[in-house]
Amino acid sequence: MTFVNARDILGVIYNSKSGNTSLKWRQLKRNNGKVTGEASANSLTNLAESGVLTLDWVENYLKKKSEEAKADKTTN
Repeated sequence: MTFVNARDILGVIYNSKSGNTSLKWRQLKRNNGKVTGEASANSLTNLAESGVLTLDWVENYLKKKSEEAKADKTTN
């Protein structure tokens, strides 16, 4: 994954070669935007190491996903 500084970008679409990550970023206001899609653990690591995501966000996300998996296990 390569990151570059750019201006006047309204959106970015990223699909990994492996097919494990498919992300779309859309600009909401100035430097702020919203990311949607599915990301592999490796992509999350790359985004956190590059400063795109905070480690706190990643930890909270993983905790949420773990809780969802536990809830799915008990209902199935």
